[in-house]
Amino acid sequence: MLQQAGCMKQLALPLLISASLIAQCGPSFSKDRKITGTIRDFECGDNCYLTIVDRKKVEQVGLCSAPECESWNNQTAMPSRYKGKRVTVTVGQGQQVDDSGNVMGEMMSFTKIRFLD
Repeated sequence: MLQQAGCMKQLALPLLISASLIAQCGPSFSKDRKITGTIRDFECGDNCYLTIVDRKKVEQVGLCSAPECESWNNQTAMPSRYKGKRVTVTVGQGQQVDDSGNVMGEMMSFTKIRFLD
């Protein structure tokens, strides 16, 4: 019985660590995660999306939900002077909605934009 109890403890620790890693890597995004890059594009359909090219030259697309996006979202256009601007964005998780306001899914969202140029 003692051997079994020791075995259970050995199994419990890796399971706990695995569960912790899964929680960290799941679909939710850390509220303090930031991405630094250059604005490549902004486009709107039922939702408005900002595309940033990060330091590794990878496109990162997120819902544009930062206060800086409010007027862009209302006009469904970003002023051209922002294209190519270096920014640091704070990443969160947002909900995509259809034209009727029904939630269609979740995806990365840019909740704050800090302009570096």
